[in-house]
Amino acid sequence: MLVGVDVLVLGPVQAWADGVAVTVDRPLERAVLVRLALANRVPVPDGRLAEDLWGAEVERPVQRLRVVVSRLRAALGPLADVIGRTPAGYQATVTATDLLAAEAAAQRLHTARRGGDYAAVASAAKEALALWRGHALADLRTIPFAAAEGDRLDDWRLSLTVAGLEANLELGAAGEVVTELTGLVGRHPLHEPLSCLLALALYRTGRQADALERLARLRRALSEELGVDPAPDTSALELRILDHDPALRAPATAEATPPSASPVDVVASEPQPWPVVAAPMTSFVGRGREFATLTTRLAQPGLTTVVGVAGSGKSRLAAELARSMARSRPVVFVELAPLGRAEDVLPAVTAALEAGGLVSGGSIDPNDQLTGIIAALGECANPLLVLDNAEHVTPSVAELVRATNGFSVLVTSQQPLGVPGESVYPLGPLDRSVGVALFIERAGLHGLVTAAERDELVAICAAVDWLPLGIELAAGLTRTLTISQLAQRIDDRVRLLVGGARGAAGGRHTSLRVALDWSHELLAERERTVLRRLGSFAGGCTLEAAEAVLPDGDLEPGDVAPALADLVNRNLVTVQTDGATRRFVLLETVRDYAQARLAEAGEVERLHAGHLRWCLDLVRAIGAPDDFAAAESVAAVFAEWPNILAALERAPGTSWATDGLRLAVEMHVPWLARAWFREAQRHYAALTDSAGLAAHELAQALSHYGFHTLMTGDLEAAAVRLAKAGELAAPLDDPELAQTVRYYQGIVDIERCRLPEAVQRLREGERSAMSDTQGSSFADALGTALLYSGDPAEALAAYTRSTKVDAAHEDEHGLSRGLGNQAKALLDLGRVEEALATAEESDRYARRLDDRQILPLNDLTRAAAALAAGNLDAAESYCRAALAHEEDAAGLARVDLADVLLAKGETAAARRLLDEFFAAAPGGVALLAARAVSVTLRQAEGDAAGARTLLEQIRAEAAAAGFGWRRYTQRLVMPDGVCETPVKPR
Repeated sequence: MLVGVDVLVLGPVQAWADGVAVTVDRPLERAVLVRLALANRVPVPDGRLAEDLWGAEVERPVQRLRVVVSRLRAALGPLADVIGRTPAGYQATVTATDLLAAEAAAQRLHTARRGGDYAAVASAAKEALALWRGHALADLRTIPFAAAEGDRLDDWRLSLTVAGLEANLELGAAGEVVTELTGLVGRHPLHEPLSCLLALALYRTGRQADALERLARLRRALSEELGVDPAPDTSALELRILDHDPALRAPATAEATPPSASPVDVVASEPQPWPVVAAPMTSFVGRGREFATLTTRLAQPGLTTVVGVAGSGKSRLAAELARSMARSRPVVFVELAPLGRAEDVLPAVTAALEAGGLVSGGSIDPNDQLTGIIAALGECANPLLVLDNAEHVTPSVAELVRATNGFSVLVTSQQPLGVPGESVYPLGPLDRSVGVALFIERAGLHGLVTAAERDELVAICAAVDWLPLGIELAAGLTRTLTISQLAQRIDDRVRLLVGGARGAAGGRHTSLRVALDWSHELLAERERTVLRRLGSFAGGCTLEAAEAVLPDGDLEPGDVAPALADLVNRNLVTVQTDGATRRFVLLETVRDYAQARLAEAGEVERLHAGHLRWCLDLVRAIGAPDDFAAAESVAAVFAEWPNILAALERAPGTSWATDGLRLAVEMHVPWLARAWFREAQRHYAALTDSAGLAAHELAQALSHYGFHTLMTGDLEAAAVRLAKAGELAAPLDDPELAQTVRYYQGIVDIERCRLPEAVQRLREGERSAMSDTQGSSFADALGTALLYSGDPAEALAAYTRSTKVDAAHEDEHGLSRGLGNQAKALLDLGRVEEALATAEESDRYARRLDDRQILPLNDLTRAAAALAAGNLDAAESYCRAALAHEEDAAGLARVDLADVLLAKGETAAARRLLDEFFAAAPGGVALLAARAVSVTLRQAEGDAAGARTLLEQIRAEAAAAGFGWRRYTQRLVMPDGVCETPVKPR
């Protein structure tokens, strides 16, 4: 077997093979080894590789390159075969192991950062930094590519260092990081984030003067050496230090917060092991008493519903409680506001549980989500479920919380749920002192408010009924008006619009609308336009997304960023940080207001159409490099799922419905990767009747629609849709489309157990494949048809053809599937050790991808091997592991587990499993396999005559279908104990 070579690049280059150092003395040869390692098994063209070694002006580069590669192979000796040659260039089975480990740690760092888990950030940064042994590629800096790559890696090392120090600072270790930061700033005097971090650490250790001096020196250095001013964030930090901004104080634990305090900052300072909710950009002011009371209530099982009008701060209070409690218990935070339908509640809770890693086996059965949710919560120690903004989906939330009896549940809503045992906690206006403090904090007026102005602040806060959102919006107006001007305007506007009916029902809603109207009236036209058009986004957006969708007419792309900055300053738009990305988000109340303004402006149709086109372009761009072969690509799409979902749901029946169907087609692979087959079906059902769609687009959509229908088990409906796609594709000169339909139809033939037809269709597909990757797909499916037909040798050959192509293209999903299939064929051929080793290799790819389909299938292969060897306990264990992954009762895990239990003499348990399967099974291969096992069940139950009759029926059915999968046909035993010859395919 070919031995791979590990190369270490985070320092002077080292090479190892099986723990033994590999010596490559010459720098050029060493550089080639490193360059191919950094390519991560992707071929590097000769011209590119030569330019990386010598630059663009070298003479006879290809000839010189071949000499260097020849010397490298000679230096590697018995390992020379790790350097290979393909038509695309040189390729090596060489891995930069320290770099990959550092990248994995960095990924954990970014994930922890998004969840506000600073302890995990610090730990991941420490783990990554420990891999450096000095300057990256220190011994190759004379080589062009190594000089550039080494500088990049060292810059990345500094970024990881900053992230780790920042996390430790948030964990309260200001004194400990000052010394290290001082040394780093001395070595990097123009690095603004380092200087800002040092200034913040100095400020938190009581050294305000030193902090300001540090920033002043930075300002002078930037001016003298680069001729530039500090970044706006640096200038803002300087002002906040001068103003003693309370938000700059060291984080405090919830326990250290006085329960009766009025203005408080509650920030989690301990590790949060469970992802909860993104950290806010503003401090948490007020609600200390409410925070303490609810903390006590939620320590015990039961339902607590926090009720209050829009803008009363229910969501912020729930988020702070969740962040605080996540230090010591599992917390699942589910934002319900973006959901458009009551039936979306359970999928949203399921997604939150799975994202938090709180589901045993990795996923919940989509057909019985309520049971799965309760089971997942039951496996946690003292979990807390938080359901935020439930007022528009109350019936579904009520059904869910009734089922969660015995768990701690916190719901926020504008009205109680009305279920037994509900503890309702009304959230009223802020206390006067707290409301004034909130206004001062949000307006940035610490130490700048006179006694007379404080009285005017009271009047301003009273005009918005002391509601937090209204106060924050009013505070945002101080960027334009003085406190006195604001107080006068508010007084006049209230008399005009509300007429003194302050106690009337709905008064608070009215006052909140008044606050929004004030804010909107004082905006420039550019900011008004951006605000109302932002309402077309669901779940917020990045600056780039806003610049792509909002401009039209008088609004240019360059206008969007400054307008957003002003809207953030006025508290009309909030900012959420997600690693290095910032998202601009509207609170639901403000978004409703923006959408109303959008409708008044007559811009709804244009904005929604543009928003959908942006979603379409986004999904295409993310999938373009690898067609979603990597898990990171799939995750990037689902990070924008609220926007994609909104675009899909708004499209049916509109003039842009055809773009909606195109978006559904682009979502095919991400839906497949997440096994969201029913979600895909829902959107295809709503969009496939769109008028104006070209025949080839409709045929492609129907083919994908048919495939997702197939994966839900509705084989006949899938066949009908694929037949329709085939009819549409037939007269078109589109071989690619014809091949797609043929491929899906071949899979349907397999699942319907029409195996001779499947073999013929898939052989034709492989022969006429237009690319090696397309041929690989057909070969893999053909292998399955042959395996089920009883020809494992030919199946293995087909699978091997497929995986060779997948390996050449580094298609991890293809290798995960293909190697798992090879293992099944090897097992049928009696090559058990090879089968187990191949299944293990498949597992490595499947785990990287979180492939929920392949991992359980590999466990069933191991179970079959253990059963054949008589190791019944191991076989049962593998089957139960596979069963934990299965999404419905019609999978083979129940069948194989029943087979094992029969071997163990547990007949009643086997009967229950098979009954569950037969109740759910739609037919096809799995049904024939289960019926084969049923023969053994009848024998075990003492029904010899019934077993013989069933056996004859199955033999006839198998012969008609061409079914001969040896794993099951070899289990067909006559009642007298004589084994029958396995069924042969026709």
